[in-house]
Amino acid sequence: MRGQRGVTAVELTIVLVGLLVLVGTATPTVNAALDGFRASGATWDLYSAVHLTKARARTTGVMHGLVIEPDGRGFRVVEDPVGAAATVEGPHPLPDGAIASSNANIRFSPNGFAVPAGTITIRSGGEVRRLVVNLLGRVRVASGEGP
Repeated sequence: MRGQRGVTAVELTIVLVGLLVLVGTATPTVNAALDGFRASGATWDLYSAVHLTKARARTTGVMHGLVIEPDGRGFRVVEDPVGAAATVEGPHPLPDGAIASSNANIRFSPNGFAVPAGTITIRSGGEVRRLVVNLLGRVRVASGEGP
């Protein structure tokens, strides 16, 4: 029957194998991009939280601290972190797959100074971002592991 049109099993198999190869090569790239998006999102969430913590300390005249949850999957802002440690914001979760850790409990005095200064490290897959808070309470974002 010369008038019939269709696809043979061999042609269909070749197309499916080609699609599987394309999907297989694209998956690592997509996963790396997702890790980068998660790390960036968590970094900017924490960047905003640092500024909020500093602003609350200056506005209220009481020391405030940014507390990373023990599992690293969230954070909260506390008033009087050395005393009663009352939570005033949060807990706020980080994007799934992002983990934060800190080398110090970053607190801000009523003057806006960080007591002590410190670094918050955010990890998601192979992506690493750092928030470096200096004694003046200024924050900068850095990529990769610290020195």
